Amino acid sequence: MLLGASLNDAGWADDQHYVNVLVGNRAGTLGGAYTALADDPSGCYYNPAGIAFAPYRSFSASMNVFQRSVKTYEQALADTGGNLHDWQQESSALLPNFFGVIKNSGKGVLGLSYAVPDAINRRQRQSFHSIRSNLPGNPVENFTIDINDSDRTFLFGPSYAVRLKDNLSLGGTLYVYYRDREVVRNQLLRFEQGQHYWINYYETRQDWGLRPMLGMIWEPDEKWALGLTATKTFVTSGKLKQQTTFRDSSAAAPYVIDGITYDFSDTDTIYFSSATSHPTDDLPLRLTLGASYFASPRFLVCMDLSFNQADDGREATWNVAAGAEYYPADAIALRIGLYSDRANTPALSSKAVNQQEHIDIYGATLGLAVFSQQSSLSLGIGYAKGDGEAQIVADSLTIQDATIENLTIFLAAGYSF
Repeated sequence: MLLGASLNDAGWADDQHYVNVLVGNRAGTLGGAYTALADDPSGCYYNPAGIAFAPYRSFSASMNVFQRSVKTYEQALADTGGNLHDWQQESSALLPNFFGVIKNSGKGVLGLSYAVPDAINRRQRQSFHSIRSNLPGNPVENFTIDINDSDRTFLFGPSYAVRLKDNLSLGGTLYVYYRDREVVRNQLLRFEQGQHYWINYYETRQDWGLRPMLGMIWEPDEKWALGLTATKTFVTSGKLKQQTTFRDSSAAAPYVIDGITYDFSDTDTIYFSSATSHPTDDLPLRLTLGASYFASPRFLVCMDLSFNQADDGREATWNVAAGAEYYPADAIALRIGLYSDRANTPALSSKAVNQQEHIDIYGATLGLAVFSQQSSLSLGIGYAKGDGEAQIVADSLTIQDATIENLTIFLAAGYSF
């Protein structure tokens, strides 16, 4: 049987990382190091305590993002001539990444925001020829792979912050969490001697839940600010539908699946399954500590250190982000950021199969903002690259080197009133 030709489903979604899309115009171009700043509408997402320090009575901001990602599994297949071939998956998305508004309300500040922190539209259309197989003297004449995945997470809800003292604020955000995922996988292997292996997999998943966040900002003096947040996503309802269809006429003996025998030498035999379940997997608790240093009225630096706890097969993960902002003129700001997006999966073992991929990603951002009396316009770009290992062929000990390259373009506008 040629089960080793099927894809390892452990790596189908990118649940291995926590910084898939940077949110917010100023925050995004500072590499996401915003926990100790957060004094505009994107503070609703990074640290709701920060909106209590907003310099305007009311402020709105919106952001659009174009993101392109290329993931390459190196030397994944070998042909009969000894040549090695890469698998390559591409993802691109143009989306409204953030919208938020904050307004003074009584003794505090009220906010309302919408964010898209995760967005994947993965595609793979590749064909390979004369590929080695585990059938002696019978290579794969044609191997066709079609992948079409989409996976997006949406957050929307209110925030509120209040100053307990001139230099101390507390805030909270209660986001409604919605995730919409669709996975389509199709593989066809046609062998030199006429056999074939075909599998089609289709999956949809919708999750609803709540994501509360609590935050604090303390300014010990006029140059320093410290921020702390805690957040966790609770999935309250989920619906997962899975459908699989396949035939394998290359098998030397009939398949036995769930006590049922499938003899694919009979051209009328086909395997089909369909199942619906209702998973409710909560996401790990995240704690973030941030610091900002206002070196002068024109220059500041900031840093975040975040921790995601181990949970449900995920390893504990630390990430760091750092940014700097400089005003060469009153109406112009230049920003730069660095950040990590480390995998929450263990390093791969050469003695195990069907392991999740492990790729640590590191990125940089650069941005320019132009201000008028009541509005601002920001343009930014980000680039990230990761190297690691993967195991994309099911039930195989083979490990592939894997790389990820991400390019992001930010365009944002803000308006005070």
